[in-house]
Amino acid sequence: MKNGSLWNRLHENRSSTLDWQTRYKISLGTAYGLAYLHHDCAPAIVHRDMKSSNILLDEDKEPCLADFGFAKCLQVSGKGNSTAVIVGTHGYIAPEYAYTYKVSEKSDVYNFGVVLMELVTGRGPMEDEFGENRGVVDWVSAKYFSRESVVELLDERVSKFCEEGMMKVLKISVLCTSNVPAQRPCMREVVQMLLEAYPCC
Repeated sequence: MKNGSLWNRLHENRSSTLDWQTRYKISLGTAYGLAYLHHDCAPAIVHRDMKSSNILLDEDKEPCLADFGFAKCLQVSGKGNSTAVIVGTHGYIAPEYAYTYKVSEKSDVYNFGVVLMELVTGRGPMEDEFGENRGVVDWVSAKYFSRESVVELLDERVSKFCEEGMMKVLKISVLCTSNVPAQRPCMREVVQMLLEAYPCC
């Protein structure tokens, strides 16, 4: 794709910063894609490796979901299906998947929440600063729930232009990465929340 992957644009090509409106557009477009897989396909499809390097950007920076090599059709929508091995990428894997081997739409929701955190913070899923065996979810959650200066979580390259909108999306990312799968929203709900977080800047 003309603009590479979201990973490239956020973490490798840092000289060309994506503004918040573009990041928001990417988040919403990706959410629509996952909602389609989960709610409009029969049977439902779970991507199982949703991450920023699997979100490709076209010439208009519209997102396209890529790499369906680990995708799985669910026999009964909304029910966890067991797998023989854990697949996915460190830093994105939902905690319940690692110990139950069960995959569901809520696993993708968790992955997507990590991507939202990348968009809001500008950080990768795993960085040395977070601590050993800790990822961006741990780092964000610790600050978010301790009521520390949450604004410090925002990517300073863009936060001065749209702090309010970024805070709304940060809240959505925290909901998506809840340790309890049942407490995570479904992707249709995520789409609606993102629509309500439309940037006013």
